[in-house]
Amino acid sequence: MDDVVMLNIEGTPRPQPRPRFVNGRVVSTADANARMWKDQINATAKIAVEARGMLEASAIAVVMRFDMPTPKADRHGRPHTFRPDADNLAKLALDAVMSAGLLKDDAAVSTLVVTKTWAGKGGLILTLHDDDRTPSPVPADRIPGWIK
Repeated sequence: MDDVVMLNIEGTPRPQPRPRFVNGRVVSTADANARMWKDQINATAKIAVEARGMLEASAIAVVMRFDMPTPKADRHGRPHTFRPDADNLAKLALDAVMSAGLLKDDAAVSTLVVTKTWAGKGGLILTLHDDDRTPSPVPADRIPGWIK
């Protein structure tokens, strides 16, 4: 795990817009706020690319913490369980770091951990590193009989 990249992006996290179908036709769901958020992640990732180059690992672990802004201090640090969905937030962020050249292909992401938390200020802390996990042996008493 020598090769770690950490990005800190301030702003209100936005999800990846999805195309919608109405009466059999595709309707655009372009969102200017999502575009600005993606551009912000992309710009931060490009700085990392200039400093260190592309992540070359064949398997990459990604950890994302989305801080969802709220003025209600009693919520700070608690899980965010409303829309936008965590997977749509992660998709936009991965697309942005890939288009910046930090990742060659987001298919190389073998581990993805995403959390959404209420916070005073919005933002994203994104960590990428080589996924150098070594499979641990399964104890014999945990192997199902049909596999033995």
